[in-house]
Amino acid sequence: MAAIMFVHAMFRQYFPPQLQDYIFQYSKKLSNFMYPYIHITFDEFKGEKIKKSEAFSVIQNYLSDKSSANAKRLKADVVKDS
Repeated sequence: MAAIMFVHAMFRQYFPPQLQDYIFQYSKKLSNFMYPYIHITFDEFKGEKIKKSEAFSVIQNYLSDKSSANAKRLKADVVKDS
């Protein structure tokens, strides 16, 4: 862990910010390529008013308590004509 912290400190100190951003961007793409899961989220409330999303209600009814408790993250949004 100490070696990782040392390398990170050297990287932040000696590499220019543009190169750091470039390396971070491609390391993120590489990790996303190897990550086997999809992240989907449905917002419970929609718009400026506190109006409950129809999609959220339908999904909440569809998923059982057990499956939604085991899920780490779910996110998506309603798309017209879908």
